[in-house]
Amino acid sequence: MKIYNPRFLSHSRVRFAIQPFKGMSPLVQGYGKYWNLVFIILCLSLISCIKRYEPDIKSQDAVKFVVSGQVNKGDEIQRINVSTTSPVSQSQYFPVTGCVVKILDDKGNSYIAVDKKDGNYEAVIPQTALIPGTAFKVDIVTPGGVNIVSDFDQMHDCPALDTVYYRLDSLPSSNPLVFTKGIQFYTNLDAQNYNSRYFKWEITETYEYHSTFPIEWYYDGTVHHILPPDKSKMVCWKTALIKDVFTLTTKNQAVNKYDKVPFHFVDNVSSRRLLYGYSLLVRQFAVSEAAYAYWEKIRTNSNEQGGLYTRQPMVIKGNMHNLTHPDQDVLGFFEATSVTSKRIFVQKVENLPLDSSPECSADQANILRGGLKAIPYWAYPAYLAATDYGYIVILLEPQCYDCTKSGGNTVKPAYWPY
Repeated sequence: MKIYNPRFLSHSRVRFAIQPFKGMSPLVQGYGKYWNLVFIILCLSLISCIKRYEPDIKSQDAVKFVVSGQVNKGDEIQRINVSTTSPVSQSQYFPVTGCVVKILDDKGNSYIAVDKKDGNYEAVIPQTALIPGTAFKVDIVTPGGVNIVSDFDQMHDCPALDTVYYRLDSLPSSNPLVFTKGIQFYTNLDAQNYNSRYFKWEITETYEYHSTFPIEWYYDGTVHHILPPDKSKMVCWKTALIKDVFTLTTKNQAVNKYDKVPFHFVDNVSSRRLLYGYSLLVRQFAVSEAAYAYWEKIRTNSNEQGGLYTRQPMVIKGNMHNLTHPDQDVLGFFEATSVTSKRIFVQKVENLPLDSSPECSADQANILRGGLKAIPYWAYPAYLAATDYGYIVILLEPQCYDCTKSGGNTVKPAYWPY
């Protein structure tokens, strides 16, 4: 009996999987079709026996406390966040409120943090107490009586942020013949007069964007015309923290200096962030060696692309400890840093073509083939596309007439220069 390798089987070829050898008796050959039937049944049985894997997670490992925060020389308010991990089947943020949170230094001073009721706690520490060389730690008591503390982390002085700039660049796309154009941001580090050798950068972007249409026509059982058209939600600004981690050490360099520290890349098409105006706020931190090691592991894990030969993600151990239940890990890191910052604005990048076509055009909207009566009542008010002569029976997506639906707001930032 000849059996083919199952790896090369497909549903269209299962019936050829078992064939009688030449030379078999006619009786055996006559039962060939039954062998094929048996083989198909066996294959289907194996496929149907796939069982969903439910990991056996111990109760003490299922939910862990997560603490993050820092004391920054240069910030008026010091912030700590306390939360718990979410179950595997339910990914969401679980803040822990009602904690008693204190920041302690190695000089015997204690600073109480105020509960902001969303898992965030804020403390005010005089700048005169934020001296490089001083070490700080956080002490937390949860409503359930669990005492969580961090190790002391020593504050280092941070050099001024030298400059933030960009260069035109192109990155490969999924098509090897097509490259995506954009700008790559950089900074230069000059810490020659400082003892700090470990650095981290935090980047926040803000950009202006527009909706395509003003609010002019809408339907809620009756057609309404707004005159003049409402343009109050056509221009928005969106601010977001770049989630990438940027770290650097000059420990093994003779000179405490580094040129062209790379940040992130912004393309000229997919996000349209460069079309009307773009701003970048860069915060530079001088961190301890322990904090650098922690953030470097996070950066390495975040940058792993996955694949057959990719190494397993590193287990990231912070400096937090559960004194009440020492066998239960606490995730996160509490650090003492110094910070300097600088903002850059970008508009009309030379030699960089931008896609200025409307994001929402009439042919991209929802054509109501059944007329206005096709709009269900729960969609009221339904906004319609306008022309110079009236409205078109085309239902607009919310982001086409209300820029806030894309995550921004209509309040122009005070620092916006355009």
